[in-house]
Formats: sequence, structure tokens, C-alpha cells
Amino acid sequence: MVGAIAGFVFGAIGSSIGLYKSPPVPIANIVATMIVLAMILGAVFGAIYLKFYDLVPGKGVSKGLYFGLMIWLIKNIAGGADEALLFLEIPSAIRLIFVGFFLWVTYGFVLGALYKK
Repeated sequence: MVGAIAGFVFGAIGSSIGLYKSPPVPIANIVATMIVLAMILGAVFGAIYLKFYDLVPGKGVSKGLYFGLMIWLIKNIAGGADEALLFLEIPSAIRLIFVGFFLWVTYGFVLGALYKK
């Protein structure tokens, strides 16, 4: 949930500085979608984190940050590259990478701070 809030805030900042244009759908739809996706993906990636906890480098919060960065690299960088190269959706790819960074770093920070083995 915290990651979704961070993603929304930095998405609004990116839109306000002209990084990409505002979406054509109402903001309430975006917020509701982000909350639902954050809950689903948060649970899925939380289970993955528990399973591979010992393989993630670092300790405590840094372990969570590393995990969040790994998710960002795999999910958002790869997805952004696909959007940019295959579909020529450069603004969408930039948004995915920019917002995803703050979303997953925040998620990793909270995950590392809350989970103690």
C-alpha cells in the first residue's frame, strides 16, 4: 500500500513537470487500480521475498531495498524496454520506469523494515 502511494505521488510529480502527459481517465480510477494492484503484487512479491530471503544480499532494511530494486529491474525496466522498442510507446515506458522506481524502492524499504527473520 505504501508503495502504491509513493508511485501515485511520483506519478503526479512526473505529470506536473511534463515528463509525460496526464492520463485520459479519471484520477479516482487510477488510485483504485493502484491500490488493488499494490495489494495483489505486494502479497505475491512478499511471498517470493520470504522464499528467497536468504539469497537476497544485505541485512534488514538494505535487504528489502535490494529486493525492491531487483523487482524494479526485472518488472519495470524490462516492461519499459518492451513498450519503447516493440510498441514505440516512449512516454508510457518512461512513466513505467520512473514511477516504478519509487514504488518498488518504497516497497522494498517497508518490506525490509517489517520483516525480521
